[in-house]
Amino acid sequence: MKEYAIYPFRYMNITQRHDQGNHAPHWQGVTNWSDKPWDEACQDVGRSYFEPQNDFIIEEVLGLNDDLTTNTVRLKSVNKLYIPYKSEPDYLYVTLTHMNEDNLRQVSQGQILKKGTKILLEGTDGYATGNHFHTTANLGKYYGFLKNNNGKWCFTYEKSLLPNEAFYLDSSYTDVIYSREYAFQPVPKDEGVGLPVTRDDAVNQIEVKVPELYCREYPGLQSKILGFTKQGIYNYTDKEEKDNYTWYNIGVGWIAYDSAWCNLYPKKEKEVIPPIDNPKDEEVSNPREEDTNSSRNIFTKIKDIIIKIIKKILSLFN
Repeated sequence: MKEYAIYPFRYMNITQRHDQGNHAPHWQGVTNWSDKPWDEACQDVGRSYFEPQNDFIIEEVLGLNDDLTTNTVRLKSVNKLYIPYKSEPDYLYVTLTHMNEDNLRQVSQGQILKKGTKILLEGTDGYATGNHFHTTANLGKYYGFLKNNNGKWCFTYEKSLLPNEAFYLDSSYTDVIYSREYAFQPVPKDEGVGLPVTRDDAVNQIEVKVPELYCREYPGLQSKILGFTKQGIYNYTDKEEKDNYTWYNIGVGWIAYDSAWCNLYPKKEKEVIPPIDNPKDEEVSNPREEDTNSSRNIFTKIKDIIIKIIKKILSLFN
């Protein structure tokens, strides 16, 4: 199943683009180190969280007990993510700057920030005039937190990304206040896995009723997820018991059965009608033949009687 990089703030309120103000020298006319930062002020009421919609690991914490370095965390996605910039998934790096000291002490190198984690708060450490996150997104090898020939400190990677190149926008999660004319793409809708067929009583079938049922490579909850199964009816060939589910092979992968999300249609067996034994053929006389034989017998009897009478008469004259 594809995992898309989702914009990691509950509110989008970009107050400074990568090509405005003190951000432009991070990359314009640079001959060595660069990045393309943007400022995210979120709801701009109090302090808002960085609330990732993907899992990230903290690779570096900078600024603690260091008055010369602005408080910063460097993050790397736990999984390779699909991003708008490229067609193949890759590890995404994100940096957040300006968190206050007390807040930054709540995290550490190697810590994993799971999806939905609320720890890091926007702040004003360094030269910030208001609560916000100074944010960058990058791909490739990390070369360090280095000052470029324009005098700007940059998180240098092989490829700096604009926010709309790094993240898709999930409008069901993020409320857009101000996008600063970055053209964000919506999260792609996964087409789903499988080729539904028509209902057929002559074969074993299973119907997927819900839109988000995982199809897996093999039976079992630990098997690789191929994606969500398209809703509809499928022929199934094999089934197997594992992890307290009955799994059905629908050709492209395996799905777990539960009446809450599937209907099961075993094929209807044809009714076998036992053969009826024919009674033994009995010898049946031809009715016409019987009638003929009967008539012949009567004629013979009459003939015999007439002959007897004639003989009797002749004997009287002798």
